[in-house]
Parts: sequence; structure tokens; C-alpha cells
Amino acid sequence: MTPPGPENPTTLVLRRTFAAARARVFRAWIEPDALERWLKPRGQSMNVRELDARVGGSFQFELENGSSIVGTYLIIVPPEKLSFTWSSGITEGRETVVTVDFLDRGQTTEVVLTHERLNTPQQWETAGGGWTKLFQALESLLASTGVDA
Repeated sequence: MTPPGPENPTTLVLRRTFAAARARVFRAWIEPDALERWLKPRGQSMNVRELDARVGGSFQFELENGSSIVGTYLIIVPPEKLSFTWSSGITEGRETVVTVDFLDRGQTTEVVLTHERLNTPQQWETAGGGWTKLFQALESLLASTGVDA
């Protein structure tokens, strides 16, 4: 996790390598069934209410506590890159931007997640911890046999 600094006080950057092909890791970010299995902020179950995975399309995820995560896709380049707006409880309803780069490393895929426009050091820290746990859940999903995320 790259800590905030004077040049980027509101940007979080995380890197993680997954033992799965790049196309498979990419699909786990845009297919509703896969997202519901690993995208569980704060351990809460999540339902995909809307997901239109195209530039300009939007998504809405509903958490078990009744809160939502909403956003709009800005860039989709399968299986290389996703960029989308992200508004949730941790962003206090403000629109932030998440960019996910999927780097082919042969038998593995390196994911570089950049979460921009976090408003405070607290939001940066909460987002960093949250994405780290979500990456662990994604890793478990991708390690599952018979799962075609």
C-alpha cells in the first residue's frame, strides 16, 4: 500500500499478484455472480442490483446493512483495465475514482488498484484496509476449483 504523501494526499495504490490468468481475474470484476462472492465490504454480503459493464454504464451494489455502493464505468479495456467512479459510505457519498490495471505475468496476474479522490487520511486508511481484505477474498475465489470467475 502506497501511503499518501505531499504529491498525492488523497490517492491510494495497492498491488497484488493472483495465481490466475488475466482474463479470469478481469471477469471477476465485471460478472455479477463472481462479484457477489468476493466483494463483501466489511464482511457484509452484497447483492448486485445493477451492473451495466460498458463505458457509461453504471452499477449498484446493495450491502446487507442497507447501504449501497454506486458508480459509473469510465474505461473498460478487457482484460487490461477498468476505471469507474465509486461512491459509498466510506467516501461519505462523494464520488471517487477507482482504476484497476491487470498486468499479465505469465501464469499470474498482477493487479494494480488506484483509488483517487479520497478526502481524508481516515478515508485513505479505511479504503486501504478494505481493499486489502477484498483482495484476500478475491484470491480465495480464484483459488477455488471449478470457479470460472
